[in-house]
Formats: sequence, C-alpha cells, structure tokens
Amino acid sequence: MSNNALLQVRNLKLYFRTNNGPVQAVDDLSFDLHKGQTLAIVGESGCGKTSLTRALLRLLPRNVHTYSGQIILDGVDVMQYSDEQFRKEVRWVKMATVPQASMNSLNPVIRIEDQIAEPLLAHDRTMTKKQAAKRAAEVFSIVGLPLDFLQRYPFELSGGMRQRATIAMALVTNPEVVILDEPSSALDLLTQANLMNVLKKIKHDFDTTYILITHDIGTASELADEIAVMYAGQMVENCSAKYFYTDAHHPYSRKLMASVPTLREDKELEFIPGQPPSLINPPTGCRFAARCEKKFGKCSEEPNTKKLPNGQTVKCWLYEDLEGKLNA
Repeated sequence: MSNNALLQVRNLKLYFRTNNGPVQAVDDLSFDLHKGQTLAIVGESGCGKTSLTRALLRLLPRNVHTYSGQIILDGVDVMQYSDEQFRKEVRWVKMATVPQASMNSLNPVIRIEDQIAEPLLAHDRTMTKKQAAKRAAEVFSIVGLPLDFLQRYPFELSGGMRQRATIAMALVTNPEVVILDEPSSALDLLTQANLMNVLKKIKHDFDTTYILITHDIGTASELADEIAVMYAGQMVENCSAKYFYTDAHHPYSRKLMASVPTLREDKELEFIPGQPPSLINPPTGCRFAARCEKKFGKCSEEPNTKKLPNGQTVKCWLYEDLEGKLNA
C-alpha cells in the first residue's frame, strides 16, 4: 500500500450492537485510494458496503458496538477528531456522499437550489446566500441539468434528474473524495448509462476521486480504476480493474464474474450456491468456505491477505505457497 495515497484506511471496524450479539458489518478493512482514482467496492447485498460508507463518514447509529481503525486523509488520521471537528472539517467538506435513494435524501418541500446550497452555508459562515446560489448553479450545470430546474421541488424532477441533483449537492463543496452509494440503482438502463457518462465526465474534467459502492460489476467496469470485493464484512480481493475483469483470483470473485453475461461470449451463467453467513456469528476461518468449491482443510483457519506479483491482494489460503515463493 502506497504512502502517498489521498485516503488510507487501515484495520477499519464497525460493529453494531443487537440483542443477539454484535453485527460485524465492517471487519478489519484496509485499502488505499489515490487522487483522481475510482475504487469500486462490489459484493452481494448485506456484505457491509453501505456500512463502510457510514464508517468513513462517521454517520453512525446509536447502537454502535465497535468503531475503530484509521482513516488517514491527506496524511491526517481523522479518526482522532472529535465528532464536532469531524463534522466541521471532514464530512461534506473533504468527503461527501451521494446516497442510494435520491428521493428520500431530498426534502420534498424545499427547492432544489436551497438544498444544494445548504452545505456551503453550513460549513462557511462567511458565504452569502447569493454566492452559494451561484456555486449551486455551477455544479448544476456540471451535472447537465437546466438551470431553471433549480427553482423546482424534488417531485417535479424525474428519478435520473433527482440523482444528478444529489451528485451536485455532493460536489458543491468541492470535496476531495466523493462516495457514490449505488448511484444508478432504481434507474432504467438508458438513464443509468447517461448518469455514468456524467460521472465519467466529472472525473475527467475535475480529477474527481470516487469510492463507488455497487453490487453491479458491469456498472463498476464503467468507472473503476481499482476493484475491491467485499464478502461478509471483509475485503477478500483488491486489485486493478484491468486485472480483475480478466484474472480475478479469489473463488468468490471468480463466481461473481461467472454470473455476469457478456456481449462477446456465449457462456453459461453460473450462480453461487448457499447464502452468505450471519454477521452476528460468522464462521471461524474463511467466511466463504461453506460456499466454495475449492475449500480444503486449511480453510477452517482465518486466511491472511496475500499480495500477488501484479499488486493484487487476496484473502485466501490458495495463494499462501505463491506468496512464500515470492518472498523466498
């Protein structure tokens, strides 16, 4: 992992307290994100992707059991900040998010312009409403929406327009990292394609750094430079997108790829048998072992994360000998 990364996450944990025991939603995650890159975090529903967003932005419910690790942004571990300092200096200033449900994240009785301008006025007391409105118009144009829609209410916009409006709201403070939580979910295919084109243009024009949370591997391929695969609260593979789509290593990653149809190949689609383990009482050893066709005796023990020759990291016992040979 590189020390010159814009964002470095180390051993991040987020457990939730329940009557049946703690839910290990995010369990010891580590990754790097460089300026201008997009890291796509993929995996099945319930694997902890959205909980990772909550952990990064410290949007925590009251039933937090464990919240620990390091979130190093611009060389500073912001996990050491108080809640008030984090709110003032990090959330929506250096890191912002585009939530999954755009309609639910917009206030139905406040005009779009006022909602986009609100983060500016909340974090910069010296900014006037006129200045905030001007900046809101700038980001509205960036996401490709007509300026007259600024004076409308959310119910007057289509689903795709509302999603673009939430992207504008995330961009308005010019944050260093934008977290996209399933940005194209609940949209039709044409609207999804248009939205991804907008995100790619923003990335190209402004060198924007994204974390893309998605269960759709096809969507991830549109934008991602790096792919991280989550399973049962853990990161099981992390590699460059150019390697992942042609040479995924973890058995779970391979199963995911085998379940995706392609245009240029007539293949029989596969599925992953069984279901993910409970995050309240996850199995010891490899959490994917019960569904893995390659499991063997060693899988009853917790695997270490191995680094492969091309920089890929994979949490699987199948690659223990390979790493040993590389380090010899």
